[in-house]
Amino acid sequence: MLVIALLPAMLAEFGMVAYFTSQTLATAEDALHTRASNAARHLADALPYALISGDLQRVDALLASELEASRLSTARVRDSRGQLIASHGLPAAEQYTQHAEIHLPSLGPNEDGLFSDHAAPLQNQLGQVEAGVSLGQIQSFKRDTLLHAALLMLVALALTGALAWRLSNRLAGQLRHVGQVVGRLAHNDLTVRAQLPPAGEVGALAAGVNDMAEALQAHRGELEKRIREATADLAAKKTMAERANQAKSRFFASASHDLRQPLHALSLFVAALKTRNLQPGIQGLIDNIEASTAAMELLLNSLLDISRLDAGTIETHPVHFSLGSLLDNLNKQFSPLAAEKNLRLRFHPIDVTLYSDPLLIERILLNLIANAIRYTDKGGVLVACRRRGRMLRLSVIDSGHGIPPEQQESVFQEFVQLDNTARDRSKGLGLGLAIVSRLSRLLGHRVDLLSRPGRGSAFSIDVPCGDARLIRSPLPLAAPGKLAADALVVLVDDESAILRGMAELFDNWHIDLVTAHSVAEAEQGLVSLDRIPDVIVTDYRLPGDTDGIAVITRLRQQFGHDIPAVLVTGDTAPDTILRITQAGYPLLHKPLRPAKLRALLTHLIQQRRAAAVG
Repeated sequence: MLVIALLPAMLAEFGMVAYFTSQTLATAEDALHTRASNAARHLADALPYALISGDLQRVDALLASELEASRLSTARVRDSRGQLIASHGLPAAEQYTQHAEIHLPSLGPNEDGLFSDHAAPLQNQLGQVEAGVSLGQIQSFKRDTLLHAALLMLVALALTGALAWRLSNRLAGQLRHVGQVVGRLAHNDLTVRAQLPPAGEVGALAAGVNDMAEALQAHRGELEKRIREATADLAAKKTMAERANQAKSRFFASASHDLRQPLHALSLFVAALKTRNLQPGIQGLIDNIEASTAAMELLLNSLLDISRLDAGTIETHPVHFSLGSLLDNLNKQFSPLAAEKNLRLRFHPIDVTLYSDPLLIERILLNLIANAIRYTDKGGVLVACRRRGRMLRLSVIDSGHGIPPEQQESVFQEFVQLDNTARDRSKGLGLGLAIVSRLSRLLGHRVDLLSRPGRGSAFSIDVPCGDARLIRSPLPLAAPGKLAADALVVLVDDESAILRGMAELFDNWHIDLVTAHSVAEAEQGLVSLDRIPDVIVTDYRLPGDTDGIAVITRLRQQFGHDIPAVLVTGDTAPDTILRITQAGYPLLHKPLRPAKLRALLTHLIQQRRAAAVG
């Protein structure tokens, strides 16, 4: 900025100094020439009488006088023949000379008769005078003049620079102040203002910055107000959604528990009936009842799976496993179902090893294949595999109805069934794809959907490839043991029908059972028998403030033994499942399968007896 301010002044000063210096030098040189010329003419006018009279002393005096008066470097007089008559001064190495001829002066009619007509005529030219001026004077004058001009230019430049420096500092300070204000505005400090007078361009700029800051501050205040209002609105909606979700969870938990209780009792009675020798017609009726009970159990277990996934109680156990055996099991499981609908079910596996949780991968494929068969009326279902680098894409492709693009995201939500507006129970609850979505997120695998209405759908999941050398051979299954003849189990449940059904079942198994509606009743029954139970089986949800965990704790404290315990519940609430899992007790969900209960009781009783012997 300083250079820009100085440049015009420098150019103006340089031009003016150069112009006046050149004019001064030219004038000085002209004066020198004029001085030499005037001296020569003056001598030419003064010397004729001295030359005519032959007064050389007079000639010499005139030359000396003119040499001093006109500051000549040399003065010479020559006669008409060019002979040097007189000379004063020394010729300089560099000098400017001016010549003038000496003529006989003209005579008037009244002048001396010496020059009358009867006299002998004289020559008109008497000689020549030479006046020389040393150029050293003009050189010295030029040097002095240039030096003075340079000094003058430096002084002017210094004054101009000082003035420009002061002005630029003032302007730069003002601009720096405005820049700092803008910088603080950029860092969200909208309260800062420029403190400059409004006069001038910089003042107008500062005023504009202040106006902008005020507008931004006002806008931010309005925006913050809107954000607070929107945040409050979102918080209210979030609270409402959370309450609705909690209400939904409580509803499903309560409904699941209330439905599972009679279903659990029904399954127990059916299991007890099957162990008795009945007529063939009655046996078929019992089989139908058992099939209906199993269908209801399957639907309720889907709700349970969703609750367990939401509670985060399902853990992944990734291992290296062969895909071929998994697909063979699925082929055997679904081929009869596809044949019933006259559908072609084809598997195109490849020899590959995967690294993931095989049980959860099987569950994902099971849901996808079941869903494809359920919603395909003609054509078939293809299970294909394709390698993509270090990943394997498993795809279940069907020729069903297809899914419109605007509904392809909603099908992964709970209870969404596009072609089941009548809620046909044979088509499930609409939880299969919701379970697939949750399991894939749990495993960290990507699920893709490609579908065209009327052409079919393709659900795909990408699974990492594994190493065949790291596949572990499955351990051989141990033969189920037998229940000890003197085993004693205590059962606590507030449902009388469940107690009766369990009593019937345990009576068929020849196991001693103490049933009770509460922990106090269980204590009384065990004290009357004077026996310590081998296993405690209790419902989780009990009347009052008591739950199954409290029952187990109290009975263990009562008898002073770490008695094995099993919790049974029909509650699918995620927090309930999480609490039971954290307590570390085996958990069975109602309606439970008698064979699974018997296997667990056998394992716990044998484990306790082995520990007691050891």
